[in-house]
Amino acid sequence: MNVFLLGAFDEIFGQMIAGALPLVSSDGGTSVALVARDVLGTEDVHTVSVRDPERRRVFYFAVPSRALASVPDTALPLTAAFPGHPAHRGPGAYVLQQGERCVAALFDGLQLRLLFNETSIIDEAIAEQSLEKFAIAAVSNGYPLASSYAALQQRVDGTSERVSTIAGAITVAMGLAYLGCSAAIGYFETRVGTIEGSREVALRRAVEDLSLASPLSEQITMLQRVSSNTVKTGGWIERYRMDGRREAFEVLVPEWVTRDIILAYGRDARAELAGDGLVRVRRGKIAGEGEKARVAEAPVEKPAASVQR
Repeated sequence: MNVFLLGAFDEIFGQMIAGALPLVSSDGGTSVALVARDVLGTEDVHTVSVRDPERRRVFYFAVPSRALASVPDTALPLTAAFPGHPAHRGPGAYVLQQGERCVAALFDGLQLRLLFNETSIIDEAIAEQSLEKFAIAAVSNGYPLASSYAALQQRVDGTSERVSTIAGAITVAMGLAYLGCSAAIGYFETRVGTIEGSREVALRRAVEDLSLASPLSEQITMLQRVSSNTVKTGGWIERYRMDGRREAFEVLVPEWVTRDIILAYGRDARAELAGDGLVRVRRGKIAGEGEKARVAEAPVEKPAASVQR
């Protein structure tokens, strides 16, 4: 029997996330690790991912490392949803069940989502999306979840070492030129004085690259945060719009969701009953429709006028 069907089933899959990121570099695993750390709110995460050059995607699963404390084998059967896995059967719902609880990885060819809930609710969601259902309890060759901390630290150390080596080589070259041309001594004194500054700038840029501080990565993280919070409840995103670092969205989630789940969308998120057992959660405001849609400016609240007595 698969170890993921034993012990902390709820603890593991209740905290697990899944998704797809654009394939923008050869090291998709680093992007996954950094996004997972931000979404899960911890630096200690275990991830597993595959690069799909054909679809230009990196598909992944991630979970806080603490959730795997009692799991001796981290081979994840849900990775059967990854394109290229021996047990992959194309688009569909890859389902792992324990009693009345169920986790399903939904793969539609371009996106990967994770649902965790009661079996009846998951079955309903799968049927609504007309997905074929694949039971994966017997999958014994799942790809293992691995700690991302060591890999990230190794890359940071490697980048620092390369930058230091380059800066050192520049220093040596400048020193030799200084000895061979005394007439240019003033120039070289100035140049050598800038080497440490160049090294610092290069290192800072490398670290910024590692931390995915680009606007695109920030936007991916923002969207992933909304998506993760929504799919865990069995809900879906109705509308989503992002302009720069401002976002606005409407999502539908089951009406049994707790206040903590609503607050996870942001302290300014608003919830209202939408009928059919659903709650509509809004944050911000989307003005316009289609391609002309944009995030509306938040109204400026005017201070209340004081009453003179």
